[in-house]
Amino acid sequence: MPRILYSDITELVTNAGVARKQGVGITTEDLGIFNDGALLWDSSKGILWLGETKEIPKTLVRGAKRIRLKGKTLMPALVDCHTHLAFAGSRHHEFAMRLAGSTYQQIAAAGGGIKNSVAATREISEQDLFKLACERVESYLALGVGVLEIKSGYGLDWENERKQLRVAQKLKRKYANKITFQTTFLGAHAFPPGTLTAQQRNAYVDKVVDEMLPQVAKQNLADACDVFFDEGYFDLEQSRRLLKAAQKLGLKIKLHADELADVGGAALAAELGALSADHLLKANDNGLRAMAEAGVVAVLLPSTALFLGIGYPPVERMRRAGLCFALSTDFNPGSSPTLHLPFILSLACLQMGFTMPEAFAAATFGGARALGMQATQGHLRVGAKPRIAILDCPSYQALISQMAHPGLAEAVF
Repeated sequence: MPRILYSDITELVTNAGVARKQGVGITTEDLGIFNDGALLWDSSKGILWLGETKEIPKTLVRGAKRIRLKGKTLMPALVDCHTHLAFAGSRHHEFAMRLAGSTYQQIAAAGGGIKNSVAATREISEQDLFKLACERVESYLALGVGVLEIKSGYGLDWENERKQLRVAQKLKRKYANKITFQTTFLGAHAFPPGTLTAQQRNAYVDKVVDEMLPQVAKQNLADACDVFFDEGYFDLEQSRRLLKAAQKLGLKIKLHADELADVGGAALAAELGALSADHLLKANDNGLRAMAEAGVVAVLLPSTALFLGIGYPPVERMRRAGLCFALSTDFNPGSSPTLHLPFILSLACLQMGFTMPEAFAAATFGGARALGMQATQGHLRVGAKPRIAILDCPSYQALISQMAHPGLAEAVF
């Protein structure tokens, strides 16, 4: 059936005002909610009409299959715009170390952290890594996620970075009817094991710029490039060089920025016109204002801050700067081992001072904007073909208030 009329929807959330305001300063009114709403969907053309059930145009819906959604919510699918989904191995022992008092930096210096996941991901076959990734994607679908970013970064050599990116490409094909993916090359996630001196680190940057990035672009393996610009990782000069090289090859750019220290990551994101700067726990006001002026999205990752015990981002200062927020899981095995995006919304409301409309907008339109997909994703409008989620609950608020629920999504398409 090419056309389906979804009617009697207890809550139809469109995000109409969120899109108009580009995700800044969101209120309840911006969510564009219809109670007892209806939406006409065409499998090839997308949304043909939306509004109140009592206003359904009879001539337009003639011949459409009708599905009544009383007690349900229909909304833009959630967007998880920062994940490290394609990894292998477990870092449970590091959790025990952290509980015993070790810091993230101390664990990394002892050979743990990202390098631990690199070893496990290098050992697994591409086929087995794809199987693991599929299981995780199925969990995302149950939570109402319809747009998903996947980073590499647990290879730190070409063979294994390519393996992660190939897995992401296979996921695109397998789930083409349910999820929109963005793949991000993060070869500059950390320095490979044994890379200790400044000379060795610069040589690795040379390898990423001169060998890996050109192959990523040539083989069309990624949409974007990311760099971990922070204390103990890639410095200002290295990060700028890596990101500018990616831009020259036609890749979008984004940064892990100012998570562990104020190193000027927010300012660099603004300077280069990045899609987003992510984490930002230690970012200064000048950098935040520069981001807002340049249209760079602030991607906040509250579960990482919670898990590491390092404090939450400066949300009120970000509001004053006029930033568009995105909320994401940072799903990874070491510092945020959760893919439960609705829980992230709960956490943002409970611990970071987000309102429910702000949190919802940040995990839909804000996430889409952080991926450069805001023209089509994160909001519902006639003429567009966004990812849509149908939830077995009467309001988007139930998605946030039922903290860490097993999954409320009936369908994502």
